[in-house]
Amino acid sequence: MSGISPPVIEAHDSDRSVVTTVVQAVAATEGRPTEDLPPLGETINPDALTACITDSNTDGHVAFDYSGHRVVVDTDGTVTVDG
Repeated sequence: MSGISPPVIEAHDSDRSVVTTVVQAVAATEGRPTEDLPPLGETINPDALTACITDSNTDGHVAFDYSGHRVVVDTDGTVTVDG
């Protein structure tokens, strides 16, 4: 074992926004409450992220660093957090 945590992958659904999914996935990776994370808006514009993902009619992704993790959000709603 390398000691590196596997990525956390979650897919958002209509009950959860992509922004909420990102924050929850990073919190799960870190094993701490979402309230303890820095505001996502300090890293990426949440409205722009939502627009890029939910309003897209093509395949693609948005990648950014948040709370020390590389986060990739695919247009299908899958969120990958490298731990």
